[in-house]
Amino acid sequence: MRDASDDPLASALREHFGFAAFRGPQRAIVAHVLAGGSGLVVMATGDGKSLCYQLPALLAPGLTIVVSPLIALMDDQVAALRARGLPATCVHSMLDADERRSRLDAALAGRVKLLFVTPERFRVPGFLDAIRGVTVALLAVDEAHCVSQWGHDFRPDYRQLGAVREALGAPPCLALTATATPEVQRDIRATLDLGDAPLWHTGLERPNLFVGVHEVAHVEDKLPLLLERIDRLGGPGIVYTALIRDLLQLEQELRVRGFRPLVYHGDLSASERREQQERFVASGDGLVLATNAFGMGVDKPDIRFVVHWQIPRTLEAYYQEIGRAGRDGRPAVCELLYCAEDIAIQREFTDWANPEPELFLAIARHLDGLGDRVHAVDVQELRETFLLKNRRDGRIETCLRLLRTIGCARGELDRGDFEWLRMPTDAEIAAWLPAGKRQRDLEGLLAMVRYAQPDAGCRKRHVHAHFGFPDAFPAGCGACDVDRPAAAWLDERLPATEVRAIPRDATPTRATEADAPLERGDWIDVRGHGPCAVLSVHRGRRGLRADLERARDLTRLTLDLHRTPWRRL
Repeated sequence: MRDASDDPLASALREHFGFAAFRGPQRAIVAHVLAGGSGLVVMATGDGKSLCYQLPALLAPGLTIVVSPLIALMDDQVAALRARGLPATCVHSMLDADERRSRLDAALAGRVKLLFVTPERFRVPGFLDAIRGVTVALLAVDEAHCVSQWGHDFRPDYRQLGAVREALGAPPCLALTATATPEVQRDIRATLDLGDAPLWHTGLERPNLFVGVHEVAHVEDKLPLLLERIDRLGGPGIVYTALIRDLLQLEQELRVRGFRPLVYHGDLSASERREQQERFVASGDGLVLATNAFGMGVDKPDIRFVVHWQIPRTLEAYYQEIGRAGRDGRPAVCELLYCAEDIAIQREFTDWANPEPELFLAIARHLDGLGDRVHAVDVQELRETFLLKNRRDGRIETCLRLLRTIGCARGELDRGDFEWLRMPTDAEIAAWLPAGKRQRDLEGLLAMVRYAQPDAGCRKRHVHAHFGFPDAFPAGCGACDVDRPAAAWLDERLPATEVRAIPRDATPTRATEADAPLERGDWIDVRGHGPCAVLSVHRGRRGLRADLERARDLTRLTLDLHRTPWRRL
């Protein structure tokens, strides 16, 4: 390993990021990118993928564009870079038009070296044309597995990034992910036109993680196991659920027993999600109940356990989520509470992600035939029109998302800015709804189910074989429940005296009354409405709004609490 005295890259690393030395292949990747090369990086969560594009961006002439899937993740990355005095910004839909324009102008004028965007940003009229006016030194595609229709988190707009790269003049491209099977790696290469660009793969092994599966006959058997794990492992910890309703039920069960868990799910407002995430990151003993949207970009090294309340859809998703535990190198436990009944949940999700081409075409024809009346339609109406048997499934949303990605529509039906542009072609339908994708997705779920079986053998060997390392752990890993009891592994590595117990009957730290006058679960008395339960709080530039449920008739309403008199009960 070279030191900063004779290595200009190491000097730059220390100057900009304060690190004494590169880790693993970081230096080789940075040097390759600075020489104008493209590449694919498969690096475990917490191993330093971001530095592989951030350092070259600061040293190379031109603008580095970073494609990231989540707005919150982009905001956090930009905030961290700016805290170091590094020139980075992001442009996304949560900003007002003037702020987006100002930030983009800074990037175009060369005052910014890193510009973070979601893949959807390239569909915004005028954005791609504006970017064409500058020299793009690098296109960095974070969470690159989202490119693949065969991956565990396919996002249609990622599929367009190959065309985006070509439109930008084919700049060097660095694709980065923590989880990609050989097949997904091939799909990433083909989509982004990486050709034979080098692959850096740091492997999968995390020796400080114990992985296990506890099979239960009934869903009701899970809670005693979770309580036992919480008491033994302490915090901080994450419990992942597949459904929001199960998360809320589990929250109530834990509250009855004196816990005050944080929660993170899609029905919370953006400000509430950020608040819950920030509380968890700041806590030394926090417990968060979350759906799978939580965790990406959470910079918290001391997570002692990750428990999956239900089976995830794929081994790739499972491995990425358990990778958030133990980033400080200390022992952590990752356990799946497996019940065969839960498989039906993921089967349903698979169906929602794979609408039939006939349904997709019928929805497109319906929207095309509405003409100017399209503005009067909402998602619920489409459900009632096309999904007579199950009006709550997600196929409508999948179809609308694909129509936007293809370029047949723009905006959101429920937001009031929807525009219908054109019908999809037969070739587009075939490309975006490929034959066999549902079957492939079900095979991915089957691989996850096989992992959970007691006769699957060493758990880590099973995972490594799935990711293309069939020769790993020929004698067993010694860190899974098949090879060794969890209790023995824990007693050696994480004595009970070192556990930070998760407190009971304690209210989580909250912001000052002026900053956070309300939170979900509070009761307030609202003039003209009487007692109301607070379902969700929205804090933004326009003030404080809350979704409420009125006690006298269970009517739901949204009120501006800066204009409506109310008091806490």
